[in-house]
Amino acid sequence: MKNQSLLIAAVTALIMLLHTGHAAETAEQAPEAPAMTTAATPTATTTTPTPEPTAVAEAPETEEGGVPQIGEMDIHTLEGKILGVPQGTVQDVYIEANYPQLDLQRHNFEADMMLALERGMCDACVMDDVICYALARKKPIIKLYEDPNLPINYMGMAFTKNEKGKELSRQFNQFLGELKESGELEEICNKWIHHFDTAEMPQLDIPTEGEPIVVGMEPCTEPIVFMRNNEIVGLDAELVYRFAAYIKRPIVIENIDYYGLLTAVAAAKIDIAASGFLITPDRRKSVIFSDYYYESKSIIAVRDGAAQDPYAGLNFFERLWVSFERNIIEEERYMLIWDGLLATFAIAICSVLLGTLVGAAVCYLRMSKRKALQWVARLYIDIMRGMPILVLLMLMYYVAFAGSSIDALYVAIITFSLNFGAYVSEMFRTSISSVHAGQSEAGIAMGFSPFQSFYYIVLPQAIRRVLPVYKGEVISLVKNTSVVGYIAIEDLTKMTDLIRARTFEPFFPLIMVALLYFLIAWLFTLALDYAGSKINTEKTTKR
Repeated sequence: MKNQSLLIAAVTALIMLLHTGHAAETAEQAPEAPAMTTAATPTATTTTPTPEPTAVAEAPETEEGGVPQIGEMDIHTLEGKILGVPQGTVQDVYIEANYPQLDLQRHNFEADMMLALERGMCDACVMDDVICYALARKKPIIKLYEDPNLPINYMGMAFTKNEKGKELSRQFNQFLGELKESGELEEICNKWIHHFDTAEMPQLDIPTEGEPIVVGMEPCTEPIVFMRNNEIVGLDAELVYRFAAYIKRPIVIENIDYYGLLTAVAAAKIDIAASGFLITPDRRKSVIFSDYYYESKSIIAVRDGAAQDPYAGLNFFERLWVSFERNIIEEERYMLIWDGLLATFAIAICSVLLGTLVGAAVCYLRMSKRKALQWVARLYIDIMRGMPILVLLMLMYYVAFAGSSIDALYVAIITFSLNFGAYVSEMFRTSISSVHAGQSEAGIAMGFSPFQSFYYIVLPQAIRRVLPVYKGEVISLVKNTSVVGYIAIEDLTKMTDLIRARTFEPFFPLIMVALLYFLIAWLFTLALDYAGSKINTEKTTKR
């Protein structure tokens, strides 16, 4: 997962760089938010003497209203210990630059990071206060502390850096200003921060006709944006829905991986990225940020006591049933699994069918007597086989189809078909070549045309010989579809992430999704075995 995230970050940086140059000529930047501020902030070039460890306050207890009390801690006291940080965030960059003596453990999800802390896989975590409050309420053994040396950050919405994005950001800033002036913004923030588990989305009059605002979110972070009863809710969700009602336009929500959101908005695949983004100078180079709507502190979370077993006193089958209820039945989460299963199956079966046709066409070019056609086929095969499928997927979605309204599902099918076709084309070529040329010549001598000789004599034998390796490639394609969540497709893996972010239980959702992937692969295997048996039966009958 770590290597995959580094790969995504590299591709994201490249794609955003490609879009930045042109965008800078077409739009001006939105009004700047206050810069990150710190109290006595050390710099990377300044040697700061290590202070004596600050006495930590008594284990903080929860205040009325749902916000835990905050003690005080000097981050220097964590030297030599493992500190968890959300990967690629402001905290990650700042701590790595200013506290190189700390051993950082990077996580993709705050929920996974808190789970690692609870289980003793790291000694402390640093994250935004609003997220930390929500996670700590679910984990009583987690206590929160503040170090004034850590930066204060500002959350804002990200807009596409073009004229359309410039106008949208202007309208959003106007909307935000009115909320601040009326005091509604503070009420909205307090509602979700203090009572996110019971807070309700408002009933709004949002139009259903007209050009929609396309908003990208990853609903995996309470209370910013998360799933409840199969609906996206949270602080950012309420703000964008209120904004849509304010400017009287429909709204479409795209579920996109957090690390692909800024790339998506920079590539104009979406209009707004909203998942608690902190405003930074580097991010401003690629997108337009709104005025800030929340001032965020960085909070240190530590474990105070042993991890608690939520299923203590239950036997294995009782634990299994309770876990099933919590992860699948509650809030109708089985619908998330079902939707993800349909998306994964659709991508797999369409990619196999289309990719087989692509492979046959490439195989024809590869076996052509014309050197130019052979060269084109070889180049295509080398490119497809030499490029990681995740990189190819992101390039197709964010570069090749940038500015296009094509659905992400179709982009995934096209990408996997092209990749699958490159591999099976060589399988087809070797299986056809393995049939002795004399058989085809004998067919022609008996009066068959070259096509008839190939179709009736060579092809049936080639299919029987290619089926075993072809099945393996089909199974590999099914497993590779687990990366499509990075381009706004809610597949099995993505839906599992949403469930884990809510329940903090990795075991049951991951085991279930593993079984479902196995089931899909098994069904494909059965179908191909049946096809192979029919071919053998027809051969025997003809004999």
